[in-house]
Amino acid sequence: MVEDKFLKKLKNIKVKISEEDVLERIIDRLRWPKKYPSGQPTIEVILENGNKHSDLFLEDEYLDSQKCLDAYDQGYTLILSNIAFLFKDTTVIQNELSINFGKNINCNFYFGNGKKSVSFNKHQHEYPVIVKNIYGNSKWIIDEKEVILKDQDVIWFDKNIDHQVVSINKPKLSMTCNIS
Repeated sequence: MVEDKFLKKLKNIKVKISEEDVLERIIDRLRWPKKYPSGQPTIEVILENGNKHSDLFLEDEYLDSQKCLDAYDQGYTLILSNIAFLFKDTTVIQNELSINFGKNINCNFYFGNGKKSVSFNKHQHEYPVIVKNIYGNSKWIIDEKEVILKDQDVIWFDKNIDHQVVSINKPKLSMTCNIS
């Protein structure tokens, strides 16, 4: 379990990233190859059925920014992977995570507007997760308990804990930190 003191420290790091900031980074299509050298997809879409796809790339294997922006506008939640150094504020969090855990932690954005898909169906991971809600509100079910995340809230859940985001009603950006 992560100490409450560390979670409070993460909550107190104010991440000032707007919807427009993320949309502008998506336009930088060469930042987003189809996959990173590790094999991890860079951007994926969560569909209404809870599945994901990454059919957002051109023949050159870099992002079709317009197709990605269209998916977001239609209401699909986007997963932007490995974003720890995408913005100054996320770099601060990454550095704190590295100091606390003694290794680089993979962080992802979940970026949605609440019009359509919200999250995966109920699932769990083989590793603990820290979530920093940057803006917007979301209702989660974690281990059969309802949790509401608001601006700058931070939560932790341990490995093998069922969780799911069940609703958002306006644009939301959260940063997940996978402690694997």
